[in-house]
Amino acid sequence: MKKTIIKIYFCFIIISVITSIILLILNFLTFALTFSDERKVYNATPQKMLEETVNAYENGRKPDIPDGTWTILISTYGNVIWSENMPEDIPSSYSINDVAKMAKWFLNDYPVYLRTEEYGLFVLGYPKNAVGKYDMEYSMAWFDSLPQRIVIVFAVNVIIAAILACMLSTGIYKNIKTVMLGISSLRNETPLNLKEKGFLRVVVKNMNKTSQKIQYKNDVIKRRDNARANWIAGVSHDIRTPLSVISGCAEELMTNEKLTADEYGKLELITAQTMKIKKLVGDLNLISSLEYDMQPLKMTDIKVCFLLRHVASDIINSSVNADIELILNDENAVVRGDEHLIERAVFNIINNSVVHNESCKVTITERIIKSDNLVEIEIRDNGTGVEKEVIDNIGIIPKTAHGLGLPVAYRIITAHGGNFIAENDNGFCVTIILSCK
Repeated sequence: MKKTIIKIYFCFIIISVITSIILLILNFLTFALTFSDERKVYNATPQKMLEETVNAYENGRKPDIPDGTWTILISTYGNVIWSENMPEDIPSSYSINDVAKMAKWFLNDYPVYLRTEEYGLFVLGYPKNAVGKYDMEYSMAWFDSLPQRIVIVFAVNVIIAAILACMLSTGIYKNIKTVMLGISSLRNETPLNLKEKGFLRVVVKNMNKTSQKIQYKNDVIKRRDNARANWIAGVSHDIRTPLSVISGCAEELMTNEKLTADEYGKLELITAQTMKIKKLVGDLNLISSLEYDMQPLKMTDIKVCFLLRHVASDIINSSVNADIELILNDENAVVRGDEHLIERAVFNIINNSVVHNESCKVTITERIIKSDNLVEIEIRDNGTGVEKEVIDNIGIIPKTAHGLGLPVAYRIITAHGGNFIAENDNGFCVTIILSCK
């Protein structure tokens, strides 16, 4: 996050510097255009009007010059031999000094422009105060060093722009940093109480309000989940007590030798259903634990091959239809986790294959992925497979007691930070991937 803020900070500085450079170039161009302006007081430039005046004189016609301007022709002897709109305060004869003065400045406060021809000097006059003239002279050394000085001025402007951008962006940096910290806190759902100041204070204010709503929502959810978990634990405890009484009485009655075969069969049915209810209650408690606590409690080192053999033998001993093959490639594989929970997950997967297929073979393959330090457990059967809807919703606890086995197994493995991959592939296949110790 800090890198992101610094990146934004430097981007702002770079943008400011580039903007300053562009403005500097535009100012240079604007100054050059302004400085070289031959102020178009009229539609035509003085040079154009002088050229028109010469053509008119040579062709014996009246010159087409704007109102307010005037023109005269001074002969080589200093006398005015031709004029158009000449003011009364303009002399009719001139000395060399007079010509020299007006060539650079004004003639009786009239801005004038000159053009020489073989037969005389044409003078174009503007109204008084129409144009300003200033004397500006530069040495050739000044022109020779002009590129270097432009580069220096350019560099100084860039440095000043960068310094100003840094000064101005300090406040922006603090505001952005505050917002980024707030976003991080909102993502982690931690309480947020930022100071609402700066140009982003509206954003910060909304973030504080959002944090308050998130905390309120989390508190409500936590209270609800605690109440639900407590209710499940209480109901489970209340159910276990009468189940234990029923199971105990059934087992005691089964020792009675006077029972008929039909009565004995009914007692076996009662005992089996009682055990089934106990298992469902156990699943309910386990799901509640995984859903709300989300972490296994009794973490130990688990020998994977030993656990798989133990689960397989239990299922084989309890079911006449179980056909299980173990392919164990690494006897030294050890994972860290809750042994009871992982054993329960493996049991649920294998038992699911045995129970839901009349006759199928279950192959359990264990292997080590040394490059990633992982252990992979593949449980595959050659049965009819599982419905696609069940696989797509493998992590969702069903609303009924039916079909809890696979979702419980999925929750257990993911709670251990492992991967649970279920798919139909010539039967049903589950791949469990856990980190090795």
